[in-house]
Amino acid sequence: MKPLHRLFARFRYPVSMPEDVASDLGLSINNQLSFQEFINYLTNPTVKPTKLSRYMPRHEAECIFQTALRKERFKHDSLFSYYFNGGWMEFVLQFDEQSRLRRLYIKHKDIKQRHEISISS
Repeated sequence: MKPLHRLFARFRYPVSMPEDVASDLGLSINNQLSFQEFINYLTNPTVKPTKLSRYMPRHEAECIFQTALRKERFKHDSLFSYYFNGGWMEFVLQFDEQSRLRRLYIKHKDIKQRHEISISS
């Protein structure tokens, strides 16, 4: 039955799916959520990715984003992007001088201000 649900979810999410992001972050999300519900879930301050932790080495943190469609690396930031009908959703990882993870931000056109996702220490 799960393959049938996944097929129907592809009509709503033809490229990236909420489960892709959830898998990368270590969250429990299904593809039945509307896109707005998905954004609300990710921006909920009580939701914390289980696969990321503060001060995690850069290489380990970047390896977690397996299903991102675009992966860009800069001096102190990495950008991982997923494409939805609602546009690109981007996760920005910020690293300190020792290449340890310090902050995680989510960006999307429907999120009006820069939103930091809480990560555990």
